[in-house]
Amino acid sequence: MSDYPAHIEIEPRVHLIRGQNEARFPEANTLLIDDEILTLVDAGSNPEQVFLTLRDLGHQPEDLERIVLTHYHADHKGYAAHLRQLSGCEVLCHPLAKDGVEHFQTMMKYIGIENPETNAHWLNLLNSRLPHVQCDYIVDGVFRDDRSIDCGEVQLIPLHSPGHTHDHTCFGINGLEKILLVDIDLTEFGPWYGNVVSDLGHFKRSIEQIIDLQPKMGISSHLLDPVTNGLEEQLRSYLAYFQKRDEEILRYIAEGIDTVKELAKIPIIYPRIPHPVYLVFEEFMIDKHIELLSKKDLVILEDGHLQVLRT
Repeated sequence: MSDYPAHIEIEPRVHLIRGQNEARFPEANTLLIDDEILTLVDAGSNPEQVFLTLRDLGHQPEDLERIVLTHYHADHKGYAAHLRQLSGCEVLCHPLAKDGVEHFQTMMKYIGIENPETNAHWLNLLNSRLPHVQCDYIVDGVFRDDRSIDCGEVQLIPLHSPGHTHDHTCFGINGLEKILLVDIDLTEFGPWYGNVVSDLGHFKRSIEQIIDLQPKMGISSHLLDPVTNGLEEQLRSYLAYFQKRDEEILRYIAEGIDTVKELAKIPIIYPRIPHPVYLVFEEFMIDKHIELLSKKDLVILEDGHLQVLRT
């Protein structure tokens, strides 16, 4: 059990179920909508947290009627297959998420795990931290970007926010003043875009679009408490990570560390590399920076080595 309450109320009928391990990967927060249709948004929290919350609110696990998934990542689809088997609930996701949620091999493809060595490292990580996601899942339907998900009194408003992944979706809760930010997560780590289907430019635009909505509350999948005070400032600070990483990459290239593999070994984005598969993610993210820096004519690749053209 965690040493903090398993759940807190966001507003009547809406409860944040906090992931274990302070909601850090491989855990993630989920939302429970205690309404006419008992709905869970994401399924990454340990079932102990989910079951405790349900019982505290007068329900049994078997009462769950619907799971809405925000994207295909393992720490978000998480226990959806187990909960569906237990309760018979329906599972919904974005149309772009469906294949990655349903099929383990498609999830691996979206992540970018393709060569045998990387595959072995990733399976090692899954076996130790996410053994429950190696099965195929069943998705019963998809939600639409232009249509609210009706839970009864609570309406969930899909906000397709690609970048972290191509299918990543935030949700407004009864409007846009309270937004489930999902993996626009406002953590000290900063934005994460280490999959083949991640897109750095789209991620920036998604954050900017959230800022433009001027929400009063942002609910992260990886922070224990919603952010209210200084939310816009935190979103802008989160957005600034991209520029800071660009500048750091340019500085290291100018110093002679001039390949993606050598840059990744520093590392620049991760504070450290605790597992070999994280090095792969680091390389993916640095490569996305290099791609955009090249388009801006700030760097060039010649004979396998990067050169800074201007800063």
